[in-house]
Amino acid sequence: MKFSVYVFVLVFLFGCQQQGKNVQTKKKVKEVVVDSAFLISCEGVGEIKINYSYAELKNKVGAKALTEHENSIYGKYTTIWENTAKQLNVYWKEKSQPFKTIKYLEVNSPESPYETQDSLRIGLDLRSLVNKNGNMPLTFRNFYAKGNSGLITSFNGGTLEKNNSCVAGVLEWTSQENVYKADYDAFKKQEIVESYEKILDHIEVRLSSIRVLNK
Repeated sequence: MKFSVYVFVLVFLFGCQQQGKNVQTKKKVKEVVVDSAFLISCEGVGEIKINYSYAELKNKVGAKALTEHENSIYGKYTTIWENTAKQLNVYWKEKSQPFKTIKYLEVNSPESPYETQDSLRIGLDLRSLVNKNGNMPLTFRNFYAKGNSGLITSFNGGTLEKNNSCVAGVLEWTSQENVYKADYDAFKKQEIVESYEKILDHIEVRLSSIRVLNK
C-alpha cells in the first residue's frame, strides 16, 4: 500500500514538472505583436506605405495633415502630422511635383510610437542596439563627418539587418563623460566609426531617426 502511494506521488510530481516546463516553453515562444498602426516594416510605417505617390498620400491622410519642406541636403520632403508624436517625414525621389516615388520614410520624434516587430524604436542607446543586432557591431558616419553625420552605414550582417533589410537609422550624440583630449581629437578625425570604439564607452549615443528605404 505504501509502495503504491509512493509511486502515485512520484507520477504526480513528474506530471506537474512536465506541465510547468510546457507552460514555460509556451511563454518563451509567445511573440509580442506590434499594433499595425505603429509597425515599421519594409511595407512602410503604420498606415503610410512606401509605394504611395503624393496623390495617394494626400488622399489617405488629407491635405491638412501635410506640410511641405525643403532641405539643402536631402531635398524636398513632406511631413505628415507635423509636431505630433506620430510625425512622419516623406522624402521623394523626384526634385519637384508631381511626386510619384518615395525615396524613404523617416520617423524622428522623441515620443514616436513606431517600432519594428523586433522592437527597434527611437531612443534606444548604442549598447541596446548592438545587443539587438546579435552583438554584432554597428558602423556609422562620425558625428563630425561633413555629410550624413551619425548615419548608420552597416549592421554588419547582424540580426537587425536580417530582420529589417530595408531599415536604416541615424545616431545622435546626446551627452558624454570626461574623455582625454588626445582620444577626443583622434576620434574627431575618423569619418567612419565602429560601435566598439573605446571612446564610445564615455559617450551617450542614441537612435534619433529610423528610415524605411524604398528598395
